[in-house]
Amino acid sequence: MRNRHLPFILVLSLICFLIGLLCLLWWRINLPTPQVFDLMIVNGRIVDGTGRPPFEANIGIKDGKIAAIGSLHRDRAPVIIDAQGCIVAPGFIDVHTHVEANLPKKGPFRAPNFIRQGVTTIITGNCGSSVKDVRQMFHTLERYGSQINVATLIGHNTVRRKVMRDATREPTLAELRKMEAIVREGMEDGALGLSTGLEYLPGMFAPIWEINALAKIVEQYGGLYVTHLRDEGLKGIEAIKEALEIGRQAKMAIHLSHFKIAVPKLWGTASQRLKLIDEARRNGIQVTLDCYPYTSSSSGLTLLLPKQALERGERQLRAWLRDKVFRQRIREAMIRESREKGWTNFAFARIAFCWFDSSLNGQNIPNVAQLNHKWQQQIPADTVSEMEREAEIILEILEKGGAQMIYENMCEDDLITIMQHEETMFGSDSSVRYEDMKGKPHPRGYGTFPRVLSHYVRERGVLTLEEAIRKMTSLPAKTFQIEKRGEIKVGYFADLVIFDEREIRDTATYDDPLSPPLGIYFVLVNGKIVYQNGRETGTYPGTPIRRAPKHH
Repeated sequence: MRNRHLPFILVLSLICFLIGLLCLLWWRINLPTPQVFDLMIVNGRIVDGTGRPPFEANIGIKDGKIAAIGSLHRDRAPVIIDAQGCIVAPGFIDVHTHVEANLPKKGPFRAPNFIRQGVTTIITGNCGSSVKDVRQMFHTLERYGSQINVATLIGHNTVRRKVMRDATREPTLAELRKMEAIVREGMEDGALGLSTGLEYLPGMFAPIWEINALAKIVEQYGGLYVTHLRDEGLKGIEAIKEALEIGRQAKMAIHLSHFKIAVPKLWGTASQRLKLIDEARRNGIQVTLDCYPYTSSSSGLTLLLPKQALERGERQLRAWLRDKVFRQRIREAMIRESREKGWTNFAFARIAFCWFDSSLNGQNIPNVAQLNHKWQQQIPADTVSEMEREAEIILEILEKGGAQMIYENMCEDDLITIMQHEETMFGSDSSVRYEDMKGKPHPRGYGTFPRVLSHYVRERGVLTLEEAIRKMTSLPAKTFQIEKRGEIKVGYFADLVIFDEREIRDTATYDDPLSPPLGIYFVLVNGKIVYQNGRETGTYPGTPIRRAPKHH
């Protein structure tokens, strides 16, 4: 029997077909044109730097910036990085470096130990020591190129020496005005702020009113006050209060460098010191800090001397050391102060690099006397205790030219407490480490950022991956006002690092400090690949980072 509804069904099917065809044509007509990027990163898990959980997406990069984030399945690029099984994160920002001596006068700036860690931006000029001419430094970087982005602070010790040479007195009014003019010029040229090294010459002799005057100049430009505290040991509380008072009087943000408790007598008091910071923040002072993930620091040998030994500068100190009475008095003061701090010997002091005798590199102070006959002969007969003999070795090294040291002076519990504070970020406190360099420097120069992600995130669970990366990226970018960096976000510069969270780890040790990390596969700076699968690419896309204009 013939179906009388068949014509109706056929007509209806035809109508549906035509509607579907029209919809398909409309969709094709209105479909966005496929984008063509310079480079795409696909199949990775993105940790965007904000602290949010990871998410899967592809990234399109165009003209050095992140142009798109999403599926991007119809888009194309001549270079595609497959990040399958890896984390894609913003390039790390190292907030505490010392690269002034590494910056070439001609030619590109190569920084292998930083890019191998995933660092794409560094801040130099810390601890009161910086270049003298910020404008010239930036001009050279722009002319010849750099593997990484470089920002700088103005160093108070550098400024003071330029005006007062090695004087350890207070400045005259005329000298202060000259220092203010130099700081103002540096800020005009794009410095991020003022750094002090109040534990070093000549800053240790600067009164607080001198620092306040210079800090107020920096505040006018929206800059930051960054300080190596006057004391990181027995008088650390007073030193923190001094820094907070400078921030309060200048009405500016302050940042505390390589925050630590560096004496055994006060180990376990990190929480007490952090309470001062939290209280200041509640009272409206913006305070941040950084640390490195090691319980050893690195500095010069003069750090072991009492302040009075340096009151006429290092040159005069070497002359005074030839006087037997002065030498004995300093030796006794060194021992007295070390015992007050909780030390029973100088074994915590290890030589990283001796300027005049490379055989001492890697040795701690007791070993120098025990293993080297010629040093035994130099110990005076009136030194009766082991600690006296060790103190005499220190003075002998200083008299002959000095040394860079590693001090095993912190405890793990304090480090973890500091690291977990919400306003703590990370800095390597390192210069550039070249493959042929001499000595045995601190392993932080190659290991800081991978060590956080491996030892303290993956192995110990001290931080989550998302929080650790926030501390390495968006937190420093926000603190130091580095615009459009520190997050994976459309419109931001394409500074990126791709690593395997299961494989990343530091391999640098105190005996082998130049061993590079593992598990980092790609590093991009301003959209260009500078490091790929264990090799530098020979590209130099880094740029100077100048202070952003002050926002009122």
